[in-house]
Amino acid sequence: MALVHRLRPSHRQPLALPRPWPACAQGLLREGAFWLRGSGWGGDLLALPGGPLLESRWNGHRWITTLDGQEDLGRPFDILEQATPCGHPWVGALSYELACSEAGLPHQPPGMNTLGLSWRGVTRALHVQGGRAEIWSWGDPPPDEVHERLAQTCSLSRPQLGTLASLWSESTHRDAVEAIRARILDGGFYVANLCVPFEGAWSGDIVAFALSCSRRADPPYGALLPLDALTLLCLSMERVIGKSGTALISEPIKGSAPGTGDPFADKVAGKALCLDPKERSEHTMIVDLVRNDLGRVAERGTVRVSELMALQAYPTVQHLVSRVEATARRDAGLAEILRSLLPGGSVTGAPKHAVCAHIASVEAAPRGFYCGALGWINDGDFELALPIRTAQIFDGHLIYWTGGGITLRSEAAKEWQELQLKTQVMKPS
Repeated sequence: MALVHRLRPSHRQPLALPRPWPACAQGLLREGAFWLRGSGWGGDLLALPGGPLLESRWNGHRWITTLDGQEDLGRPFDILEQATPCGHPWVGALSYELACSEAGLPHQPPGMNTLGLSWRGVTRALHVQGGRAEIWSWGDPPPDEVHERLAQTCSLSRPQLGTLASLWSESTHRDAVEAIRARILDGGFYVANLCVPFEGAWSGDIVAFALSCSRRADPPYGALLPLDALTLLCLSMERVIGKSGTALISEPIKGSAPGTGDPFADKVAGKALCLDPKERSEHTMIVDLVRNDLGRVAERGTVRVSELMALQAYPTVQHLVSRVEATARRDAGLAEILRSLLPGGSVTGAPKHAVCAHIASVEAAPRGFYCGALGWINDGDFELALPIRTAQIFDGHLIYWTGGGITLRSEAAKEWQELQLKTQVMKPS
């Protein structure tokens, strides 16, 4: 279904872009526009600054949620569900720790005043697809100054990113992998997703960096979200959960191989990935977990795997992707669906509670918005990506997490190499 029908703007006005897209959006992005970019979103959606703001922050004991500065005592997902049916869409993100908290899963405690949820109501947006642009608005007709702002040129400082250094060593990672394999042998769990943060010094213009990385990676679920003092640059390939009417879809990813641009080498690597018993076993377990999670909010007998282990290729990586579909129960609201599906099974493991407890005890830091959820919500419908391949940029630093599923067949050296491969997308050009 086209994005215009899902977001239902009150007014649509064609716009002739004065300069090539997305370079012409630089000024609006620097002013704080939220950008969802890619085929998974149904084109590029540039949510213009303004609109109500919903935030949740950790106070050391619980999440404090405010809507335009007014505190609400409810749980964050319940407040999000109550706020979003209001005649206009919302764009934003939520963190892994907040998702775990809402789902009753173990997690590392975030730091004081850590932002765990940030959603902004969209009253005006620019939509671009197939070279055609429209100004959308909810309420009053769109203003005329958008074209002028797109026509303006601006000078962007060249982004500078220092070497991304892992916050733990290869030997520490090897020990963590072997500890998970031992737990699997003991019957504690089947697969665990072990993640590692990389950090680099950062300076320059975030917008220029985002344009460069998006052009290189061409992700279906790209995003640039300025969230207070933190900016998220997402280059995700994974839809964690989408809803249109009563239709629910999740597309878990498990299994990675390099994407080099060499057709022959990539074909060989892709075929090897499809036949790899470790990757196939890991992927099957995650698909079963997603089926179970969807089954908690679906009409009985409607959960099905419509596509299993399809190979999808991107400029820098190849993945095995499945599609799991279901029909939502009529009484299943946004909050219940999010608590059932988040955090996504592909970034936790199975069974979820046992795995989340283990990784909370061994990972180097709280994950933050990495592995949470990111996207749009509109009156019961939503499209949420899993923020993998996602940089969290703040205070002169860039934090970039990456990880992989550990099974009994995992080899620590190969898992470490996969982490290094997944950092290659974070390079200014």
